[in-house]
This record gives sequence, structure tokens and C-alpha cells, in this order.
Amino acid sequence: MIYFGVSRTHAEWHDQRARQLAGPAQAALAQDDTLRQAKASLIEQGDKAERKLNWLLRGRLADAIRDRALLPMWFVTVLGPVPPAHKTQEWMDHATQVLAYRVTYGITDQVVALGPALDEYTPRRTEWHPRTHQEPAPLVALYERLDRPEAAPAGVAPGGG
Repeated sequence: MIYFGVSRTHAEWHDQRARQLAGPAQAALAQDDTLRQAKASLIEQGDKAERKLNWLLRGRLADAIRDRALLPMWFVTVLGPVPPAHKTQEWMDHATQVLAYRVTYGITDQVVALGPALDEYTPRRTEWHPRTHQEPAPLVALYERLDRPEAAPAGVAPGGG
């Protein structure tokens, strides 16, 4: 019975604490909603520009792959020289995001795809940067598996050749 009393006291304390924290959070959300409504036109313009940039970059990438163009070292290191046979759509989406990041933030590094690590927090860029770093891992692992002789399908040389 003593445990019930202690548990109830803890539960009541946590409930009270949650209510205290909820007030400022709800106010911040309301302020965010108001700001989003006021800036809706600008947000829509930005979204439209992002879609157009992605569409253009994806088209240029598809053309380069079709033409068997030599892709930059930073691209090949992170994404490989060509899309994998499986999950090609994911690969193209991710490659387009990496290209968009480089264009948006003026990355010119010839070896590191996303340039140097960020020194300070900038909301959109900081959230985008790790996302573009994390997504290629499964694709790199896929290329590594394809280069192993035991992973190659029957009648296909390792590495796709």
C-alpha cells in the first residue's frame, strides 16, 4: 500500500509538471501558426522554387547518367557511379537532395559532398545536412554487397560488369 501512495505522489507531480510545460509550448505553437499564416505566400513561393530546383537537378542528373558522363569524385564517393538496379528511385531522390544542398549553400568542395561540418546551428541547413549524410549509408552498403562475388546474381560479374 505504501508503494501506491508513493506512485500516486509521483504521478501527480509529473502531471503538474506537464501542465506547467504545456502552457509555454501551446503559446509557442500559436505564435508559429500566426507567423505561418502571415508568411504563407512566401512559404509557398519557397516550396515552389524548391520543387523546380529539384526537378531541374533531377533532369540534369538523369541526362548525365544516360550519357554515361564522368561524375565528380564527391558524387561517386557518396552515391556510387550509377544508380543501383534496386531502389533506383530512392537513389535518384537522394542524389537530387545532395545536389540541391550543394547548389543552395554554394558547396564547392571537390571531395566532400556536403562540404565541411557546420560550425553553428542554422535551422533549415542543420536539419538538412545530417539528413543528406545519413541516407546514403544503405546505398553504399548495397554497392559493397554488389562488389562481393558471392552477392552477384548468377551469370553476372561482381561490380555489375
